[in-house]
Amino acid sequence: MAEDFTIIPGGSPQATCPSCGRPYDASSVDFCDCVTSARSPRCPYCQKCLCKLPKDQQQAFWESAPPILWQKKMELRRAGSDAPPVDETLDLKRPLVLVAEDEAVTRRVAQRVLEKLGYGVLAVERGDEALRMARRHHPDVLLTDALMPKLDGRELCLQLKQDPETASIRVIIMTGLFTKSQSKSEALQDFKADAFLKKPVDFAELKTVLDNLLGSAAPVPSP
Repeated sequence: MAEDFTIIPGGSPQATCPSCGRPYDASSVDFCDCVTSARSPRCPYCQKCLCKLPKDQQQAFWESAPPILWQKKMELRRAGSDAPPVDETLDLKRPLVLVAEDEAVTRRVAQRVLEKLGYGVLAVERGDEALRMARRHHPDVLLTDALMPKLDGRELCLQLKQDPETASIRVIIMTGLFTKSQSKSEALQDFKADAFLKKPVDFAELKTVLDNLLGSAAPVPSP
């Protein structure tokens, strides 16, 4: 953790946005709503976070970040890993999104973001669990990581699409590894996915894809 940071007038620690170059009060900045295990500060001026920046720019930012940002980052990570157990006996809210993600923090962040958008959410860590829940609960959308234990997210998608009982479930495949255009084409054509997103997935991007898939059935987020 770096100790070489600037104090702005009034005694607050300062951070500088790597996107727009403007300094801001690090003690009051919000963190982003990206679906990722490592959320980052969102600039109050340009509204951009660090998640889509090259790794070297992210590293440079954190090397000079004040301790309060590091503390917030760790708090969010701990909170994200503390997800409640899945309760299938509840009266599930619709439209319903089933999240399949083996990384605990990312799974919890996705659940929180989707709930903020107004969706009911079920979240599991394995592909075989997701397949069972999809067949039982018939969610409107499956948001799945491409690589998971027991059952690959892409194969999970294909199995759902080949079954007449679950073929209507919209499937979004997200990945931080298969990011080339060929991988997107394979996900959409060979595995029959409805959408393909590169991690980290930002809030606006996810909302747009869900709105496009569900149309008028998409909920209106609470202000």
